[in-house]
Amino acid sequence: MKARLQLKESSLNVIKTFILLGLGLFFFERFATGKLYFYIAPRFWWLSVVAVILCFALAASFNLTKRDEKDEHDHGHDDHDHPHDHEHHHHKHDHDHEHGHDHSHGNVLSVLVLAIPLVLGIMVAPKTLGANAIENRGISTDFAVSSDAAAKSLTIVPGERNILDWARAIASTTEPEQFYGQEAEVVGFVYRDSRFADNQFMVARFTITCCVADALAVGVVVQSDDAASFAMDTWVKITGTFQASNFDGSELPALVATEITPTDQPDQPYLYQ
Repeated sequence: MKARLQLKESSLNVIKTFILLGLGLFFFERFATGKLYFYIAPRFWWLSVVAVILCFALAASFNLTKRDEKDEHDHGHDDHDHPHDHEHHHHKHDHDHEHGHDHSHGNVLSVLVLAIPLVLGIMVAPKTLGANAIENRGISTDFAVSSDAAAKSLTIVPGERNILDWARAIASTTEPEQFYGQEAEVVGFVYRDSRFADNQFMVARFTITCCVADALAVGVVVQSDDAASFAMDTWVKITGTFQASNFDGSELPALVATEITPTDQPDQPYLYQ
């Protein structure tokens, strides 16, 4: 019985080692391919490196520890006085059986704890947030912007601003007319709801501060006679000029498009704050 328990525990140890190695390789693959940033902001890249090192180190140290324990057990067994302890054999057997049984169940639980995130990570492909997520999270052209973030966006040349830069700049000003006549080229996905006129939609992107859980949708109102021909969630590249427009009963700068071109989703669909 004891031999079978030791064999089972040994097998579980091997499984845990491979799972830890698998987790390390999973984190490395996410980091190397850039898919890591579907979950967290780039400034936290070092966390994945730490995770890789820890997984590999745990896999190595775990096996070294088990090997040391086995050597100590074998040494103690060789020095054991069998005749002297024969009368306690039955009691020791029961104790070993109970201890091995409990330890085995603990090992099975630890295997499951390690395996579940690895299996989910492999089987569930990262899916980027889009127009459907906005319906749950909401989107606004008027959101809180820190003075530092607004100042940074305004220092960027208009032609090089992305959607987040424009949204920050517009939301932070009390003089929207300063943007009228400025040219822009932005990439984002199409979003519209009941607030938009037939010739309007919003070109939007999700922004991440720390991780995807705090993702916020930001966007710029686009105005075009062809607006209705672009379906929700379609990724587009838009060139145009900001002009005064009416949106949801308020005047604000809208990007009057001179060209709207369907495009592929960028490798990094999120913008990071």
